Formats: sequence, structure tokens, C-alpha cells
Amino acid sequence: MNATELAQRAAASTIGDFFATAARLYPDRIAAEDAVVRRSFAELDARVNQTAAVLAALDPHNFRRFAVLSENRVEYFEVQLAAAKLGAVIACQNWRLAPGELQACLDLIEPVAIVASPRHAPKLSSGNTPVLTFGPDWERRLAAVEKMPPTVRAEPERPWLVLYTSGTTGEPKGAVISHRAEVARMLVMPLDLGMRPGDANLAWSPLFHMGAAEPALYSLLTGGRVVVEDGFDADRIADHLVRERFGWVSLMPGATGALIAALQRRDAEPNGLRACGVMADLVPPADLARLTTLLGAPWCNTFGSTETARRRSPPVGFLLAMRHRILLSCPVH
Repeated sequence: MNATELAQRAAASTIGDFFATAARLYPDRIAAEDAVVRRSFAELDARVNQTAAVLAALDPHNFRRFAVLSENRVEYFEVQLAAAKLGAVIACQNWRLAPGELQACLDLIEPVAIVASPRHAPKLSSGNTPVLTFGPDWERRLAAVEKMPPTVRAEPERPWLVLYTSGTTGEPKGAVISHRAEVARMLVMPLDLGMRPGDANLAWSPLFHMGAAEPALYSLLTGGRVVVEDGFDADRIADHLVRERFGWVSLMPGATGALIAALQRRDAEPNGLRACGVMADLVPPADLARLTTLLGAPWCNTFGSTETARRRSPPVGFLLAMRHRILLSCPVH
């Protein structure tokens, strides 16, 4: 393959391509885990393919629009990555919204089907849109289909994620993020958050927001592990920090005091953390100093940007170089 062909291939990379490559390179590494399940890259990739088959069967007219309403769990990533492989849009719903706001977000995307967790499925109003709920029936659907990847080929400029604003200035507004936009964001993640290919991520804040989804996806797409937590629990997060090394952990201003107390109760230092944050201006200076000392990591004064698609795509040569660097230089953990 000559340089021109390599450049064309790099420029055509999608989120599904990155994940499939990571799964091929690191099949036995743990990719994602929560309090219930623990999946290797090979296992996760197989379930992503099965999820894609289930979603495709619900979409005979190829509208390619789906929604997910769920707390943080490994299946959340399975649905997102399945949509990526199908070239479909997955609209990530905010379970904090009032019923009318949630319905407005769904009306905006007009999904062919909604995938929900048992906890949040009751928030959906009755209607004609099929709702598939994680649990026994979902597992039976997955078991009934093949583990082969979908034959559909996504395009780099095709929309992938729809994330929503909080609705403080009216109804929540959807921000559409394409494959190319998210690949571009992934390539600058080392500059934004200090993460490196193969770094682990602790995902506890809601995955319907870019601040949680983006670092977690970066880990999954570069051969790293994602530890999924169902919301903020200071003691559980402190236990993770003591036992494991992470590239990035998002810490909200309101959580700092509880985490400081939890770390001080443990007779052990954190195992290693590249960086944490966000929104330093809202953290009491004494807490900021104490927590960064306890963690041995800098605090990034930043927050997740939903409007990722506004960034310009990097040049093809940069995509080519970084794609090889990311996928072929991931450290073994």
C-alpha cells in the first residue's frame, strides 16, 4: 500500500474502524467493566456486533436513528459502538429531564427504536416507538443473532452521537457529532486532558454528557480499559484510585470534599493518575490544593464540550500519523 492509499484510508477512518482495530490488536485485554460484568475487547466486540444486528432488524427502512436512555453501564458503550458500526445516529438521553423535556428530545431525533435500562424505561411515554430494555429479553435477542460485524460501511462525515444541552435557555438542543469530529477530538485528547493511548478511564459521571463519554471512548478506541461506575460514590472511587492507574478521572467541584475525606480514611496512596478536573474556579482553593496533593496529579481547568463538531478536522497527514501512533503504540497493561 503506497502513501496515497494509506492517506486515503486514514482519512476514511470511523469510530467503528478504531474500535474494531483495538479489538483485533488486544482481544484479551479487559475493555470495560462495571459492578455486574467484565468484558475483554474480543467479548465486547462480539456483543457490539450482536447489538448492531438487533438494531438493524428493527430498522428495515434504514432510517439509522436510535436513542438510549440508561444509567452508566457497559451496555451503554455496546449500543453506542453498535450504532457507529452501522453508520447510525445514537441519541443519548438525559434521564434527569422532566417528562416533557425528554419527549421533546426524542421528538427531535424521531428514533426507530429506544434502548433503555429497567431503571429509566418507565420514564418513556407510551407510543409507537419500540422500547428494548436491558435484561433477560435483551440478552435473548443478542443470543439469537450472529457475532459477525455488520456489512454496512459508515462514512466519516456521517452523524454518530446526538448529545443535548441542559435546557437552561428553553428546551434542550441537540448537538450532532460526526465520526470525523469525534476522531479529531480523540486525536487531541493527549493535549486536552493529558491522556495517552491505552490509558484506563474511570467513568462515573453520566454518559449522556461529553465530559464522561469522550475520555471513556478514547480509552476504548486506543486499547485502554474503562471502569464504569453508576454515579458518584466517594468510597468506591477512592478504592479504584488506590488500586488502579488511570489516565483521567473527572471530578466535579461538588464532589471534592467527599473524595478528600474518603482518601484520607485509607492508609494507602493512589496508584497513579495523570490528571483530573474540572472547573477549578468553582473549587475552594484549600480543597483544590489538598486533593491534588492526595492524588499526586494536576487539576485541569476545563470541562466537556458538547459542540465537538465545530472543530475543524485535522489534515489527512496528521490523521494518518496519529492513527498509526495510537493503534500501534498502546502500552500493555
